[in-house]
Amino acid sequence: MEQLNLIFPELFLISSIMVLLMIGVFSKDSFNLIFKLSVLTLFITFILLFNHPTHTSAKLFNNSFIVDYLSLFMKALTLVFCVFVMISSFDYIKSIKINKIEYPILILTSVLGMMIMISSYDLILFYMGLELQSLSLYVLASFHRDNPRSSEAGLKYFILSALSSGLLLYGCSLIYGFTGTTNFEEIRLSLISINHLSLGIIFGLVFVLVGLA
Repeated sequence: MEQLNLIFPELFLISSIMVLLMIGVFSKDSFNLIFKLSVLTLFITFILLFNHPTHTSAKLFNNSFIVDYLSLFMKALTLVFCVFVMISSFDYIKSIKINKIEYPILILTSVLGMMIMISSYDLILFYMGLELQSLSLYVLASFHRDNPRSSEAGLKYFILSALSSGLLLYGCSLIYGFTGTTNFEEIRLSLISINHLSLGIIFGLVFVLVGLA
């Protein structure tokens, strides 16, 4: 139960996304309502971040998810900037007539991916958060379907991200193959115990860095 308390902001955000989707589907012309509820959801998620019951870092789910003050700070920063982006873009998306309910919901989904990625303590969970964020941003980049530049941006982003995801996964597989683990702490301990880095680990780290860059 304590583990669920520590990930309550993420659970609340997931539940809110599902509820907002249901409201948007069954209510016509509900963009303004969904947008306001999305901003409210981000504010509530921000408040829930400070419901951190422990004074030290906590590692959850077989040490694949970490909650500490650094991750809480980065999540809070992400939520604040996301609220700023949503509020500042409201008039623009209405002026170019792309004020659809999917817009704020996709932003919430990308924020969820960012929060998972921030707290990830395992290569697999990190990749899942990264892909959840990226998949939402693919759609947002090409959201203005009548604009060729928007479609071009979405396509370019998708192709480059697919390439980078492949490089990242290949690097993760090399690191796993030579260290026997995907956990960040265990990878660090494994690298310390090795007298000299093997070529495979060096290639794995390079591929991960290139994929992220």
